[in-house]
Amino acid sequence: MITPLSPAEQDRVIKSTIELTLDNFSLVWHVADLLIEYASASHPPPQATISLLGRGRSVQIPGQNCGFFTTPVIQMAILDCRRTLEFFGLTCDCKRRAIVPIDKRRKDDLGIEHFGLPWITKAQLIGASTVVKSGPLEQLLADIHHWSNKRLAHFTLMQPDITLDAIRDVSKAMIDAYLRLLFDALGRPRPKIQPVNSQIS
Repeated sequence: MITPLSPAEQDRVIKSTIELTLDNFSLVWHVADLLIEYASASHPPPQATISLLGRGRSVQIPGQNCGFFTTPVIQMAILDCRRTLEFFGLTCDCKRRAIVPIDKRRKDDLGIEHFGLPWITKAQLIGASTVVKSGPLEQLLADIHHWSNKRLAHFTLMQPDITLDAIRDVSKAMIDAYLRLLFDALGRPRPKIQPVNSQIS
């Protein structure tokens, strides 16, 4: 039997884990949109310069292309997708390309039940998502999950493909899932997710 976290512990987890995950999904959504726009126009990928600004020394890190910034951000979002499914009590059966309930939790895993909520069903997850343009959400999630196994968890000879459209759409779907199935279900105010559309021009 899981003992739900106290309100203070829930606040801490939301700030330190959930909100950071939402911010990364939002960033990837906008980065993917930009890269799709470049590819559609047959442009080479844009260059990137990372600026670190603060009270101490400011630093600018230039790059010849944007991959040194976009690749780790996208890879982290793919892992965030995988662990978000598990947070909700779900995983993917890659052979069947289907969303299925997880078998069990490890003792130190964090799940939605720690917030006093039951595991989410596949139907609830899919129903929480806004329109997904690039394909059925269940298939996109299975592709993302398979890609994370074969390209991120360890080195393999397999080279499965994943599209920017799929990464963008799954990121949107995961934001919707957190907002509707966690924040709304708890009656908590929705967080301010960064970056927002108005910050990206």
